[in-house]
Amino acid sequence: MNVVVTLTTRHDSIVIPSHAVQTGQAGQYVFVVKGDAAELRPVIAGITHEDMTVIEKGIEPDEVVVTDGHMRLMPGAKVEIKK
Repeated sequence: MNVVVTLTTRHDSIVIPSHAVQTGQAGQYVFVVKGDAAELRPVIAGITHEDMTVIEKGIEPDEVVVTDGHMRLMPGAKVEIKK
């Protein structure tokens, strides 16, 4: 028998794919797309469920984060959004 218990519900949270969150010497960060370039943004990650992570601080709801190709990125690198 499986039982599911909901401990809390968080409203108006920013949730991104967990693989977008990277860890470096200064802590966790994501690359945010600004125009056609990547911007490194420090974040405070919250809970992770399955493959999604709540971002407590560091990005706004309407921003686009990079989810693929992190090894080739650096701040200011040109990026292309693929659908």
